[in-house]
Amino acid sequence: MKYFLIICISLGLLLQNFSRSLIVLLFRAQQSYIAQVLCENRNKPEMHCNGKCYLKKELDRDARQDKNNNSNKERYEVMFVNALPERLTAPSAEPVAHTVFYTEPFLETPTHAIFHPPRSLV
Repeated sequence: MKYFLIICISLGLLLQNFSRSLIVLLFRAQQSYIAQVLCENRNKPEMHCNGKCYLKKELDRDARQDKNNNSNKERYEVMFVNALPERLTAPSAEPVAHTVFYTEPFLETPTHAIFHPPRSLV
């Protein structure tokens, strides 16, 4: 069910981006029906329209719809403002270097023994 929802949403986004291609594809698939039934110039065969007037109207309608959708979007300008004064961002004290001396000498000498994990009790 989750994959079906993901596929449907993906197809919806793709069809929205390729709406002109989809309109042309549907026109090519139904061109004979459009030329005989929906064409404005079906009674004037000397124009050789073959439904291209219908295709042009559909593409113009899609372009108007895209233009209306784009004009309704609000645009925001994003600016960076440093609201903190410099005295708050500067370090308040000088960094202190700590020196540590080990008192036990065996921590300074390297160990050359190989570590072996404990054996299992099984």
